[in-house]
Amino acid sequence: APSNLAIVGRYVLSADIWALLAKTPPGAGDEIQLTDAIDMLIEKETVEAYHMKGKSHDCGNKLGYMQAFVEYGIRHNSLGAEFKAWLEEEMGIKK
Repeated sequence: APSNLAIVGRYVLSADIWALLAKTPPGAGDEIQLTDAIDMLIEKETVEAYHMKGKSHDCGNKLGYMQAFVEYGIRHNSLGAEFKAWLEEEMGIKK
């Protein structure tokens, strides 16, 4: 069923996934989607997920990728302050 859960691309699946991927027709973007094969796998065996606490970004689209990069940049331990100052200058934000 559709959900509002995120997938961040780290999987530990049984070897059965390969046969299911071979049977999976193209889906979104006319590509074979791993999530479609996982849906079929769920009908055969238990598939578990980790519910991440925290913020996530959709790096599958340009805006989400850019948002993730900027957030990472301003939080970076050694470069965050310098990156944030540069970003504020680029945006014309005066302190």
